[in-house]
Amino acid sequence: MKSNLKALPYPVLGRSDDFVESAFQTTVDFDKHTIDDVDHIRLRYGFLLSNDEISDLISSGSASYAIDISCTDTLYRQVLFCAEAFGELTFLPGELYGKVTLEPMIIITKTVSNFSAKDLNPEYRGIQFKLAAGDTIAIDETITRFIEFDKLRFESLVRIQTSDDVPSDIYRFELDTNMITILMGRNFRSIWDIYREERDKAPFLAMSVYKDCILAALHSLSHNDGDDQFKWARALEVKLSVMGIKVNREAEIDELNVIAQQLVAKLSVKRLLKNA
Repeated sequence: MKSNLKALPYPVLGRSDDFVESAFQTTVDFDKHTIDDVDHIRLRYGFLLSNDEISDLISSGSASYAIDISCTDTLYRQVLFCAEAFGELTFLPGELYGKVTLEPMIIITKTVSNFSAKDLNPEYRGIQFKLAAGDTIAIDETITRFIEFDKLRFESLVRIQTSDDVPSDIYRFELDTNMITILMGRNFRSIWDIYREERDKAPFLAMSVYKDCILAALHSLSHNDGDDQFKWARALEVKLSVMGIKVNREAEIDELNVIAQQLVAKLSVKRLLKNA
């Protein structure tokens, strides 16, 4: 969003250093809202603005808070004006699903012939700007959210598959779809099927296969931008958040390995201790 505004002939709050101290910030939160037994998506929003002159434009009706909302999965795209700094918007079933992008802004709604502000960058001071209806006077960082009614557990997004393309005694992982696939060679799959239900042996499979699977997922999540497009990645992020675990960007393998062991502890070490 910000790159699209570089060529505008007037200052924009949130663009580079057009304004020296002022700020425009946005908070958003989505939840499911049932109306007459039908699930809708509700967006709760809040705008924080610390520039007096732009605040005056909003108060006089010459400008308005707004959010440009787009959803690639449903082809929804609308600029929605927000009458108050804090409020909510409701969306019909099917309007928003999957990846949703929000671009918060303040838009001029009536012609302003002599806009200026005390907090402008020195290169703009002493200049009065004419702003037309539709001009963007403030922007915040683009926000991305993923909306899904079917909240899936991370464990349900991991599947086992026998593969003739994998050497018979080994296993590997595929992480480039919504589900993680553990591909097993035929010998390894036979061992898996024999021991996965045995009380004294199943924990060792968890300490190897499942731990390695989660380690691969954590490494991908930590090192690859764009993984959050996959359901397994979003479910794993929720699981980590619930457990109070933070995965750093470009994390070292030892750090990720410790987290992976924590995530499988109930199926491995703790079960072995219980069995002892």
